[in-house]
Amino acid sequence: MPGQLDVTIVPRVILAVSLAFSGVTPVYAGIPAPRLALDDAAISGLLLKVQSVDPGDPDNDGGTDGGQDNGGRPDRSGTSGLNHPERPTRNERLDTDRIVRDLHSIRRECGKYDEVYRIDCLRQGLDMTIARMADRPENREAKQILRRASRQLARIVSTYEDRSAPRLKVPSSANPRLKTRRTYRAVKRSALPKAMAKANAVVQEAATQLLRSAENSERRYAHYQQISAAVDSTKTLLRSG
Repeated sequence: MPGQLDVTIVPRVILAVSLAFSGVTPVYAGIPAPRLALDDAAISGLLLKVQSVDPGDPDNDGGTDGGQDNGGRPDRSGTSGLNHPERPTRNERLDTDRIVRDLHSIRRECGKYDEVYRIDCLRQGLDMTIARMADRPENREAKQILRRASRQLARIVSTYEDRSAPRLKVPSSANPRLKTRRTYRAVKRSALPKAMAKANAVVQEAATQLLRSAENSERRYAHYQQISAAVDSTKTLLRSG
C-alpha cells in the first residue's frame, strides 16, 4: 500500500537519523534501511559543533541568554570602544573652582594697589595659587605653566625694580583667600609701560598654553579652560596710565 508505506517510512527515517548519531544500528522490519546523506566526516563535524556550544556561556553567540550575562544584563562589550566624553569628577570640579576663585581674589587685591606694585603682586599671587593647588595629575601641567609665568614676572620686576621706592607691606587680611603677610616690590614708574607690556605678554602666553596643553583631553580641557580664563582676566591689572 503506497500511502501506508510512506506513513511508516517517515518516522523510521527520523529514528534512523537519531540512531546514526548514537552509533546504534537500527533493525528494520522488511524495509531497506535508509541511507543517510552524511558521511563520517560530516557527522563528526556536526557532533563537534554541538559539543562546542555551551548554552550557559554568555560569550557564545549560540547561547540561550541572548547576549546577556548571568545576571540578565545586556552584553555591552561591543560598545566599549565608543568615544564617550569624559566628565570631571566632583572633586575635580571643586578643585577647579578653588583655583579660579584664588585667581579672581588676586585680581581684586592687586587692583587696589598702585600700578608700580601690581606685577609683583600678581607674581606672588600665582605662587600662592600654585601652592594651594591639589596634587593631582590633572594639575601637573597647569602648575608648570603658572610657575613659568611667575618666574618670568619675577624677572620683569627685577629688571625694572625701583630700589628707591619702599616695599608695600600687605597685612594678612588683604586677601581673605590668601591669608599671609607679604611685601611687594615696585617697578620704576618711568619704565612702567614697558614692564606692563611684557607682563601682559607673559599672562597671555600662559592663558594660551593652558588651552593648548589640554586639547587632547575633553575632561582636562573643561578644567584648564576655566583656569585659562581666570589667568587671562588678570591682564586688567597690567594696564598702565
